[in-house]
Amino acid sequence: MKIENVEKALSIFEEVSIKQSEAIETGDYKTGNKFYAKIVLAANFLKDENAINKLENFLLHESIGVRLWSASYLLSYNEKDAIKVLESIEKTSGIHSLTATPTKATDNQWLFLFSDTFRTNYI
Repeated sequence: MKIENVEKALSIFEEVSIKQSEAIETGDYKTGNKFYAKIVLAANFLKDENAINKLENFLLHESIGVRLWSASYLLSYNEKDAIKVLESIEKTSGIHSLTATPTKATDNQWLFLFSDTFRTNYI
């Protein structure tokens, strides 16, 4: 997948975050993992372009998947707002509440799980 500009990266990030979330909700983890790989590509492009902060526009998105992935990538850029979003997702009853669990681990452990270091070395 070739990403040519920031707008395209944001569009891809939004689209595949929705699709990844839908796949996970239906138990199709194989498809969910394929979409996750595209989320990573789009986010890495945004980081390389110093535009990861543009994901802030997605923190209020109607899709829980878009909010979840945007917040996780924004933890090291806008921790306060990202944590608020993740805590609100944690309170939902769906599968995503298990992913967004800042209060179930120490802050340092939780932040590490969503950090670039963890994604680079363990996923």
